[in-house]
Amino acid sequence: MAKTFSRPKAMDRLLSSIREATFTGKVLVADDSEKYWSTHDPQVEVLQLPFNVGISAGRNRALERVETPYVLLTDDDFVFTRLTNWQKAYNYLETHPDVDGVAATQVEVPTFKTHIHGTSDLALYRGADKPIYEAGHDLYGLPVRVKTPNIFLARTESIRSIGGWDEELRVIEHSDFFSRASGKLVFVQDPEIQIYHGRTPWLKTFSKHRNDIESSRQVLARKWGPQQGNL
Repeated sequence: MAKTFSRPKAMDRLLSSIREATFTGKVLVADDSEKYWSTHDPQVEVLQLPFNVGISAGRNRALERVETPYVLLTDDDFVFTRLTNWQKAYNYLETHPDVDGVAATQVEVPTFKTHIHGTSDLALYRGADKPIYEAGHDLYGLPVRVKTPNIFLARTESIRSIGGWDEELRVIEHSDFFSRASGKLVFVQDPEIQIYHGRTPWLKTFSKHRNDIESSRQVLARKWGPQQGNL
């Protein structure tokens, strides 16, 4: 499932890369753009949401429509490659039922710098439950991450068990999700499953609303107190 907002070309690129990576199944797209994205792909369902309802609400609406045991979360600015091997993640989860999700390794474009999240508990908000495993713990050959990029394959019921994403957070929902998951869910990251991340700072409509974070900051302050670490 993918969340998109005012980035139709990025969404086109994502879908094209998904299909080129040989995944031919159903794709759920939650779209709260002013002009909804569309495609001729019969295996894509676009959920047309109220304008700028936010990342969390969009993901939750898509999650409600998932009917499979696993869900693949992605944003619209990712690009799948031949190294985005989700079959490997699926096999890992099938073999290890005590793990809830496997994240890809995010490679920034154009720098090609590998971006690693969640290598210490400082990635979580103060007050989060203690993680089941410490960050970096080797779990069946992969490192545990207390927070991962927003690109992972996870057990659908695991994500539902923590209530998905907090819909009061239109943006900057990332650390809140993993702080609430801490002590309940276990995520690992596979360095061999790589995905490109192409940011779009030049898109005015997207940037205007994506950077409008004050109301979400207030929600986080109420929930967690003074902010810690990376939002």
